[in-house]
Amino acid sequence: MVLGEDIRNEDHSSLSSSSVAVPMDDSTNQVSLEMMESVIQRLQPNDRHELREMITQRGVISGAMISCAVLFWLVAVQKGGAALGDSDLPKSMIGDFGFSELSLIVPAIALLSTLIMSIGRERGHGVLSNIAGILVILGLFFIIEPFGHLILTGSVDIQTAMFASGRLIMLTVLIHFASRFFFDAMLLQWVRELILSNNIDLFPVQTEHDYEGQADEQPPLA
Repeated sequence: MVLGEDIRNEDHSSLSSSSVAVPMDDSTNQVSLEMMESVIQRLQPNDRHELREMITQRGVISGAMISCAVLFWLVAVQKGGAALGDSDLPKSMIGDFGFSELSLIVPAIALLSTLIMSIGRERGHGVLSNIAGILVILGLFFIIEPFGHLILTGSVDIQTAMFASGRLIMLTVLIHFASRFFFDAMLLQWVRELILSNNIDLFPVQTEHDYEGQADEQPPLA
């Protein structure tokens, strides 16, 4: 067991001693401080420089995934929908939507549910988490609905159902992670702005024990 590792874990699980002693402005209330601590504990940046790098990295990943989702929709739905049998798919049982409409509705549900779920998690809001769960089930229903038509009515062949559900899954996954990385980037940016404007330090304090622990981890010399 390494002493340095135990100290670092304790630093990530609680506020650093310097953060409590720093006076805060009126705009930084206890709820904001709790949310800042929650974000730092979950994403674990070591300092302000790494915080800035994490904002940039997550923003780039989010933008890249959004681009992939748009390009995939253009190729696999708008341009290639006729070849994949979209015209053979019956209307949805909820809302009477066609597949081209569902290819936009399902990713929108994924986006909305991810953002609501993230807000509910950071704020500890049970109602928002409940709404996110409802949206997740609704999106899953639309995704597996082609197989429901295949089993119940037999109006859809298995290949068409697989292509339909597969494309919805791909769009949902891309939009889910894109919105997740985007929201994390926005949270980290919010944390950074509050830290800079209020001179708050919520990062783990590096002590001499950390370096001693790292030295203990080195293999003995022959």
